[in-house]
Amino acid sequence: MALPFYKRLALSKWCFSLFGAGKFEDLAKHLIDDNLEGFDEDNISKFVQVLNLRLPTDSSLTKELLLGYDENIVRHWKAMAEPRSKGRKLITPKYFQYLSLLFSEIYLDRYFQDKNGLLKELNNFLATFNSELVKADKVDEFSLDELNKLAFWNATGSGKTLLMHINILQYRYYLKKHGKERELNRIILLTPNEGLSVQHLDEFR
Repeated sequence: MALPFYKRLALSKWCFSLFGAGKFEDLAKHLIDDNLEGFDEDNISKFVQVLNLRLPTDSSLTKELLLGYDENIVRHWKAMAEPRSKGRKLITPKYFQYLSLLFSEIYLDRYFQDKNGLLKELNNFLATFNSELVKADKVDEFSLDELNKLAFWNATGSGKTLLMHINILQYRYYLKKHGKERELNRIILLTPNEGLSVQHLDEFR
């Protein structure tokens, strides 16, 4: 029987592995408590505090890196969420939203800093990933010209519109950080129907 599609997503598996997890549930189970939602008095998320406590010693991530990513996520989140709150209590990210944004931070940072190093790390991981699969299920190696493409798979009702708008801020941040902001002069958003286009226009406003 062919391997299910979600088990072939090597990039997400690589993200999980940085935290010593084999699958999303292994990582999420430590963050699922509602009491972990929100930010402390120093504007640090409670999620990153838990992740730092559980970070494997052999991970290529460090606690300092995670705190830097967290600072970006909190800043971008507030920029998007505060206008939507309209004077009410600030909307704060759920654990699955936070992880999606964190994985984006990790990937964009490595891509803009050293895409060849990222390619090597991904393909090293892929060799291990493929070693447990039959030939028909093996995933092809990543190539350098593929690394500038990312896809997100999020459930209905998971806040995809808000996350996507924050992804734009994340991307623009790393463009500016690496002196490439002049290389981008437009962002094109495609939707499957007019209704969704109107929804995104309203959200952007």
